[in-house]
Amino acid sequence: MGRVSYLRLPHLSGDQLCFVAEDDLWLASLDGPGRAWRLTVDRTKAGPPRFSPDGRHIAYTSWRSLVPEVHLVPVDGGPGRQLTHWGGLDTRVCGWSPPDPDGTTAVLAVASHGEPFSHLTWAYKVTPDGDPGRKLPWGPVTDIQAADLDGERRTLLLTGTPPHEPAAWKRYRGGATGRLWLHGERLLPDLGGHLSAPMFVGGRIAFLSDHEGVGNLYSCAPDGTGLRRHTDHDAFYARNASSDGTRVVYQCAGDLWIVDDLAP
Repeated sequence: MGRVSYLRLPHLSGDQLCFVAEDDLWLASLDGPGRAWRLTVDRTKAGPPRFSPDGRHIAYTSWRSLVPEVHLVPVDGGPGRQLTHWGGLDTRVCGWSPPDPDGTTAVLAVASHGEPFSHLTWAYKVTPDGDPGRKLPWGPVTDIQAADLDGERRTLLLTGTPPHEPAAWKRYRGGATGRLWLHGERLLPDLGGHLSAPMFVGGRIAFLSDHEGVGNLYSCAPDGTGLRRHTDHDAFYARNASSDGTRVVYQCAGDLWIVDDLAP
């Protein structure tokens, strides 16, 4: 009998890959074949893991307390810590803010706690020390990423999407396909596909879209020009993409795929 696995929600940092399987976080080396080892033993639903900028910690969403909360676990092993106590139903880790000049950084997450409508999430910054979280002034957003472009801090937002990914609504073309915004300017307003997973990658804006029929990885310049497709899946959607700023990793049909760069 061959290998049976279904790997989900990947992220990478340096030579390490983190993913979700069997309701736990796992780590594996990218330096050739080898074994993966379990980083958590929660045995409960886990959301997208994201390495910290220094690669020493992983922020992720865990349902250990029956509702999703932001947790932090050291890459070298050891007990994790719960950072938030929001009690919302759709809290999700999106990434980390770039380090400030003094080296401090924060987890970027979305959540709907305290809002009148649970399907509208707002962006928050949460320090690794744990705090109530600072609500960011962007209004309802589905995803948030931050990076330094040409020496300036820029924010990439995804708004106007349903609370589930495009693979659950294949080729949906209604009013909730999503909108990409780079620091307040909308990108690709006429694309016409279902958008997810916005990323800063190698000076470009990358994302997943099914505007050509099946979910694949695309990118454009920060001004919205030069649209490129980087993958050619024609049966199963590319899903849950993430990046370390240079490479992109994603899942497709239970396997993990890596795109080393966004060159044409």
